[in-house]
Amino acid sequence: SCRASYDLAVRRRGHHILRLHFYPFAPALAASRFHVGAAGLLLLHNFTASSPVVKEFILPVDSDVLVLTFVPDSGSTAFVNAVELVSAPEELVGDIGTLVTSGAAAQIHGLSSQVFETLYRINVAGRKVTPFNGTLWRTWVNDEKFLVDTDSANYRAWSFSGRIAYPKGSRQMTREVAPDNVYNSARSVRPGANVTWGFPVPAGSRYLVRMHFCDIASKVLYELYFNIYVNGDLAVKDFDLSSVTGFLAYPYYIDFIVDVKDERILKLAIGGSKKSLSDEVSGILNALEIMRMNKTSGGMDGAFPIDLDMEYVVGKGIGEFARSLLCG
Repeated sequence: SCRASYDLAVRRRGHHILRLHFYPFAPALAASRFHVGAAGLLLLHNFTASSPVVKEFILPVDSDVLVLTFVPDSGSTAFVNAVELVSAPEELVGDIGTLVTSGAAAQIHGLSSQVFETLYRINVAGRKVTPFNGTLWRTWVNDEKFLVDTDSANYRAWSFSGRIAYPKGSRQMTREVAPDNVYNSARSVRPGANVTWGFPVPAGSRYLVRMHFCDIASKVLYELYFNIYVNGDLAVKDFDLSSVTGFLAYPYYIDFIVDVKDERILKLAIGGSKKSLSDEVSGILNALEIMRMNKTSGGMDGAFPIDLDMEYVVGKGIGEFARSLLCG
């Protein structure tokens, strides 16, 4: 089969958001099976798009050109409908995360060199945020269908009409990390209870879980304490949001790293703490993101099965590119 590639010009080196849009409007496209690589890394392996889907990746780019390569499987074809490449702000990708295991949580470094595939971006207790009313053209969906707890007496939804404030001079928290739309809604847990969300994920992978917090429920500081659980393990005990922000309605996030082996579901929970002084609220979550990390230095599913050093580069025109994609 034939291979084809795009050469995407990069204005500023660093992290970029890459979105690939697939819309199989013909039966031949729905039956396609192919691989996709970028910058020599495997992003999609034996990929098929039987329905419309957008695949999003965050990856470091250290050259002036990002080569995006499509390789059809034997006897098949490859296709793509649209490609987006957005320069990501520095604060979007941190370098340190908390690895959560059944033993104890520990900090790990080097996240900024990883490739991430966005699987879920959730606006907790809020409406869907679309690329038209969010930042960096991202989509955030409501959390309700992911709630594991069916007893609504354990939690409560909150909305906030005031101003979301960002710490002046902060290099971590800006509206590019997450828009106000996801911080002005939240779901809280009642004292003595837990609330859990469950997300189907591929087994045998490592994930970055970014949990967003913004205290829009408390009336005063230093009353809200809660526990954070990642896949059933205690990640943070007696978390005091006031101590890290110093204000109410100030956004903050924590990056957790977790390995999912055989369970094929990733569970996240917040639980009430005995230290909480409020009779109404004992934990809060505003938004969360789940991203799959690359398994090896070769990409999301290991090394690319076919050499990515292309002799043919699509600088010759879109017509030749289209013919090459379908020549398989």
